[in-house]
Amino acid sequence: MANRKETQMNIKKAACAAAAVLTALVIGGCSVKVGTNTEIKDDKVVAESTAENTEKIEITYLDFKKEYLYYLKGQGITDDSEESVAARCKTQRETIINYLINEKVILEKAKELGLDKLSTEEMDAVEEEYDRMVLRQIAYFAGLTDVDPEVTPLTDEQTETGNKGFDDYLASCGLTRDDLLVWQVSAAVTNKLREDTVKDVSVERSEAEATFNDYVDSIKNLYESNQVEYESGVYSAYWIPEGSRRIKHILLGFQDTFTDELGQMRENGDNEGADKLREEKSAEFAETKEKIINMLDNGADFDELIDEYSADKEGSSANPDGYLLVPDSQLYMEEFTEMGQSLENIGDYDTALTDYGLHIVLYAGDAVVTKESAESYVDYIFELLNDEKKDVYFNDSLKEWRDAYKFKTDYDALKIDEPAESEKSTEAS
Repeated sequence: MANRKETQMNIKKAACAAAAVLTALVIGGCSVKVGTNTEIKDDKVVAESTAENTEKIEITYLDFKKEYLYYLKGQGITDDSEESVAARCKTQRETIINYLINEKVILEKAKELGLDKLSTEEMDAVEEEYDRMVLRQIAYFAGLTDVDPEVTPLTDEQTETGNKGFDDYLASCGLTRDDLLVWQVSAAVTNKLREDTVKDVSVERSEAEATFNDYVDSIKNLYESNQVEYESGVYSAYWIPEGSRRIKHILLGFQDTFTDELGQMRENGDNEGADKLREEKSAEFAETKEKIINMLDNGADFDELIDEYSADKEGSSANPDGYLLVPDSQLYMEEFTEMGQSLENIGDYDTALTDYGLHIVLYAGDAVVTKESAESYVDYIFELLNDEKKDVYFNDSLKEWRDAYKFKTDYDALKIDEPAESEKSTEAS
């Protein structure tokens, strides 16, 4: 719970994140053993602001316990003192109290700036998302884990079962549906404060362009040092070497067992025998090849023929513009590469025989990263850099706001370690 966005995601998923056994635990009435001090009363203050001339902020054990039980139930943990989970649970307790302090500070800051009230439109959006979340949980606790209740309405019986299961689950955490709605509102206020705080924060577009150009340079270096890795990756979305082509093919394929046989012969050094055997085997394709070539000569659509005849429909579908063939490609069989590079004009086609079968190869077009495509990647990087700078600025602002309150935390009550002075200064980040 380092920020409300993460909590918001957990709320939306709610019990859907829990294992199936968790539902049985809830319905069966099993309790969760909490490794914090069970003698602490719910109204005990476990964190409070101590600075003068600031709004007094207090966090009770009940505030903490609700969040913690929600976490434990969601993880299916019934005893947080068990050795296998103790360290993880301790870390979570630290995270929760730190989060709760941040949330209180954020809400106070929002109130100070007049941003703590949601407009009618903003509240409508919160309630709409809340209603969708509740409906998904009702479906889940009705046992309909693979059903979208917004598409397939639940029956009255399913709704009744789901409502009971969901409410029982929340009650076992000391929560109600109203608590979840409050969490959603808090998330919306936090986002509203964040947007106001970072409204003037941005990076120059030149930074995004420089980042993109640096990445392109690194791809060029990769191509020079490890061409196979370049060809096997997704780097062509950002940079393509000059002279590259898009190649489509219709594969009249050999059976896998025959391809394996050819491979074994080549491993044994019998390339001449393998070439002769596949040439003989390819005679089986003569009639189909002639039929396809005749249709192409008469203007048939290459893609339609791929769908009808090719043994590589899946690969062709994943590469609708054609396979990328860079100069002296090391990714494909030599015969395929040589044919693809020998075709003189876009639209030319010819055949190539490889150990996979007979390929009817089409020079589909030149492969380039268009200016529009490059600009779209720069736009994407620009957005990422902006978000990153805004996040840093907001976190720094939150740290300043939080430091002003000088919080005192009862670490013993929560059974967590008091952070060192250097760590205290970064708790809000």
